[in-house]
Amino acid sequence: MHNYKFQTAMLVLLSFVLGNNEFLVMGVLSNISKTYHVSIANVGLLITAYGLIYAISTPIITSLLGNFNRYYTLLGLTVIFITGNTLSGFATTYTVLIISRVISAMVAGAIISLSMTFSSVIAPRSKQGSVVSWIFSGFSIASVFGVPFSTAISAVFDWRMTFFIISIVSVITLILLMLSLPKDLEKINSPLKRQLDLIKDSRIYVGFFLPFFAIAAIYVIYTYLQPLYGTLGFSVGSLSIFLAVYGFASLASNQLSGRISEHGGLKFMPKVYGAEIFILLALPFLIHYKYFGLINLIVIGVVMYLINAPIQIHFLNIAEESYPQAVALASSLNPITSNLGISLGSAFGSIIVGNVGLNNVGFGAVLFAIGALLVNLQLNRIIENSAIK
Repeated sequence: MHNYKFQTAMLVLLSFVLGNNEFLVMGVLSNISKTYHVSIANVGLLITAYGLIYAISTPIITSLLGNFNRYYTLLGLTVIFITGNTLSGFATTYTVLIISRVISAMVAGAIISLSMTFSSVIAPRSKQGSVVSWIFSGFSIASVFGVPFSTAISAVFDWRMTFFIISIVSVITLILLMLSLPKDLEKINSPLKRQLDLIKDSRIYVGFFLPFFAIAAIYVIYTYLQPLYGTLGFSVGSLSIFLAVYGFASLASNQLSGRISEHGGLKFMPKVYGAEIFILLALPFLIHYKYFGLINLIVIGVVMYLINAPIQIHFLNIAEESYPQAVALASSLNPITSNLGISLGSAFGSIIVGNVGLNNVGFGAVLFAIGALLVNLQLNRIIENSAIK
């Protein structure tokens, strides 16, 4: 039997390359805009399309492939991902680039969902939670190290090179997965019809909108992080350093999210959104002050993922207590709704940038932060009422 720590490392590496593929567009937004002679606002729609396709395709593909061997399904989907990512590097037109991003997005969510199912097979029961959290952390690691590295590579060579490097690392990862993961696994047979009872619970369908609005608020700004940094007056050469710092801020956000889930959870989050609304409102004014604007952007990175652990634990607790047949579906709700939020936020950001200017994205983000606050308050009321019953 292979060492589960090594197997886990391979699954983390897989989520790392998926995270790079999803996020690197934000680091090379201006470069892609110049190559295809399209506006930055239109290039931002690449992020919108990715999040939307990811959210829609994940439950569908996972369900359709449930009757196939998990090992071969994971490898097959990874091959499709590598194909889409490589096509992005070779894209001769903006249309081809869009198609390549759709291919990558269609399988990315299903790959992560399947990766999670290996945790119960490769690790001791006491370590399964740790394995799952590390697989998710691959995306944070990508934002800390991968995206700034990709941005630096694009500055020296070309933005296409970043996709090619991801493909090379992905092929190496695929080979290591083939050699390390167990092959003879039982099929995933979870009838979707039985799981849908979960969605009818108000604690679930109201909660679904919380990360949706929360992530949308951040992505109105995060999508245009590169041009916002330029607006502050910093040099292009220091962009990769800034993105690394921002990545560490988002990693800190994940760690703080875990602490919030252990100390107050969803009850504490309205205070977070109250502070976030103030921070977002300040951005359009602070963007005219080099270092104050910089600090503001980094603070936005710190609040970026604070909702993740509280809402994930909420979904899983409800499923385990009332809908044990739908635990798998419950575990996928946060990634699905977050990617819908990414789509909405980046699309709304494109509208703001295209019509009223880049400096005003903070005002648009505030609308979604207010939405998150209102949903959070309503969800807390529902949870309290259900506890009384």
